[in-house]
Amino acid sequence: MGFVKYEDYAPIERPNYQEELDEVVRAVAQRTRDSVERQGAGRAVRTAHGKSYGLARAVVSVPELPSEYAQGIFAEPRVYDAVVRYSNGLGHLRADSLLGAACGMGIKMFGVPGTSLLADEAEATTFDLNLINNRTFFANTVHDYIALEELFAELPDALVNPATRKTWLGDFLTRKGTLQTPEQWLWDELFAMMSFTAVPRKNLLSYTYNSMGAFRYGDYIAKVRTAPTEESLKSIVHGTVDVAADGEAFRNTLVAEMGERDHAFELQVQLNVDLSRMPVDNTSVEWPEQLSPWATVARIDIAAQDISGEENLKIADGTSITPWRAREEHRPIGEIQRVREEVYRRSSIERHRINGQRRQEPVSSAALLGNSR
Repeated sequence: MGFVKYEDYAPIERPNYQEELDEVVRAVAQRTRDSVERQGAGRAVRTAHGKSYGLARAVVSVPELPSEYAQGIFAEPRVYDAVVRYSNGLGHLRADSLLGAACGMGIKMFGVPGTSLLADEAEATTFDLNLINNRTFFANTVHDYIALEELFAELPDALVNPATRKTWLGDFLTRKGTLQTPEQWLWDELFAMMSFTAVPRKNLLSYTYNSMGAFRYGDYIAKVRTAPTEESLKSIVHGTVDVAADGEAFRNTLVAEMGERDHAFELQVQLNVDLSRMPVDNTSVEWPEQLSPWATVARIDIAAQDISGEENLKIADGTSITPWRAREEHRPIGEIQRVREEVYRRSSIERHRINGQRRQEPVSSAALLGNSR
């Protein structure tokens, strides 16, 4: 199998990209400021992944790997201290019954050598992964982000209400009327977005979580995911998430499961073998496993622990996780990934400023969590 070399990928350069990115950043910063009043929590809330479900200590273990997979931070056997944050994908603080089942798993590793890609924290030793429990994503360009970021602030209400559903879907498909012909419409993105509505509600420890875009993987190009080990999946007792009976069902089942037993995930990568059938700049198209299977490059162990306290949620809320807190060997690639670099950074700065939270990367899970529960 011939893996595509990173040097063979040519980024798409479009005129007016920077002006459009600046527009997106301003809009997200304003929506972050507005969230203080809009969410009614007395603090700024993320415009995505606003509701935290918990932050847990973890360990990421890298074994000896074949040369194609022994790349970047996975080049040699090593054990990394880490934390894992679980959250809901929408930017609302509501009962789980009023939110969708799109949820995220954010991983922050400590003690990672090398220079961070974030210029304002180049010396930080942290390395982040942002993952979500779906295989495709619904935005691919800065154009998409401008329109869809505003539309997604209306979810899930707009799709639940029959009076607004068709209008919302029409605005999504046509990028709020800016795309004039069916050939231009966001068909791939619409199918990807609708696939999120099919995600079942279940224990957060039982999902497979995927990167929303592609990354450089040393000499190659890859997507990343986590999958619960077979043993861990079989051990789950609190698998039912009844949001109708419990408005905090996602968190409560997570707390119960973590408090009673250990759990583990395999950290896997899928190397690109064909840029036409495994596109980097269209995250709405799934990369076929028949072309390139997933390969395990590390194991994530989450020991049994108590994350039930309010202090744990407070720390989770203040923890910043971005795909650009990485190293050059794992640079995010594709236009939507480039958009996320400045959007995530500016959103984090704004949110921490409003909330009076110190924005500084911790050096270890102990330094971050201390004795909190």
